[in-house]
Amino acid sequence: MKKGFILSIILNVICLPLATIYVIRKVQFYQDIFSKSAPLQNENLFWKIRNSEFKTLEIDSNSIVFIGDSHTQNFEVAEYFNNIDLKNRGVILDGAASVLERLDYIVNKHPKKIFIQIGINDLLSGVQPKAIAEYINSMVGLIKKASPQTSIFIQSVFPTNWNRYKDHKPVFDDIRGLNKQLEILSHKNNSTYINLFTLLVKGNGLNPKYDCGDSLHLNGQGYQVWRDAIKPFINN
Repeated sequence: MKKGFILSIILNVICLPLATIYVIRKVQFYQDIFSKSAPLQNENLFWKIRNSEFKTLEIDSNSIVFIGDSHTQNFEVAEYFNNIDLKNRGVILDGAASVLERLDYIVNKHPKKIFIQIGINDLLSGVQPKAIAEYINSMVGLIKKASPQTSIFIQSVFPTNWNRYKDHKPVFDDIRGLNKQLEILSHKNNSTYINLFTLLVKGNGLNPKYDCGDSLHLNGQGYQVWRDAIKPFINN
């Protein structure tokens, strides 16, 4: 009994520092990833992994492609619609500039439809709504040029009460401003604008009913709202 007690103390003395080092390194690892500005530089590990994987996956003229950030990445579209032609190309932390950068190898396969949902990471990083809208307008132009038969759907940015990282000012009004610009450019470019913002908002942020717990990302109920809103455009 005494030997066991002593052995336990020795193991704790050895293991506790090792465990502490492990935790510290993990924290530093994720801080390093999240400290990089994904909307402006494609340096984060998630982007590299997902982008590399996407290049190995098939897209064809029957594909319906969803491209965007973590909102899209977490959207299990193929299962929600029981349709393997729905392809998820979302990347956590992504922004409009890097979506544009990785769009070419998607449109070159001439998919049937493309659904775009992007912008919140840019706004949180301090990118102006006008600049984001210009990137998305460039996406539409690229798609129309490379794959004119592809139908384009621009989805609104979701509501949140988060603040910009640098000056800590709320992005809520910027979201509304950006969505208005997206609606206008959709009409000008003969693409379809889908207003998800109105369905998900409450007050000056995301409706708690659809909140996963961080006031930014959707829970299962929120994804069902998204699914139901786009169902007519998927089946048409």
